[in-house]
Amino acid sequence: MQHVYLSYPATEYDLAHRLVDDLQAAGYAVFVDAVSELGSIAWASETRRAIRSCGALIVLLPFGTGKWTGIRHEGVLAQRWHKPVITLVRKEKQLPRYLRETMLIDVARDYMLVIRDLLATLPDAAALRRTPSPVGRAVSPPRTLVSRRERLRQWMWGGVALLVMVSLGVLGVVCGVIPV
Repeated sequence: MQHVYLSYPATEYDLAHRLVDDLQAAGYAVFVDAVSELGSIAWASETRRAIRSCGALIVLLPFGTGKWTGIRHEGVLAQRWHKPVITLVRKEKQLPRYLRETMLIDVARDYMLVIRDLLATLPDAAALRRTPSPVGRAVSPPRTLVSRRERLRQWMWGGVALLVMVSLGVLGVVCGVIPV
């Protein structure tokens, strides 16, 4: 099952959670990063995993400021993995380079128009629920457990092989085959 990833700054908490409620009412599973500290290793790892398995990314840009800490990371990852990105922006705003090619929805309008346009732009909720999440990195198969007896046998044969090689070396030196 794939979800919709919602990226928003703390200043847009109320609007973001209103969107979450309406998206969930429309049948979407919504991922909101509300736990990890922004910029931490845990945040970056959680974000990568969530964006990799999402069906679409919604970016809610903050009103008035040009600071987009974290949003760049999320926007670049979503585009790298060819995820649809929808940017919610207020009026004409200078967009960061990595969001210029995204679908834009103006959130300065009436909220009902915004949610209508957003639902029309997102992939179908039922289709996202049916679509399996992409598999992450390939994981190497687990090592097979070797019994204690088998490990002892391997060490024993290794010791015998080492003893034979040393003996042959000494014999070669004594017989004059290996010069000293």
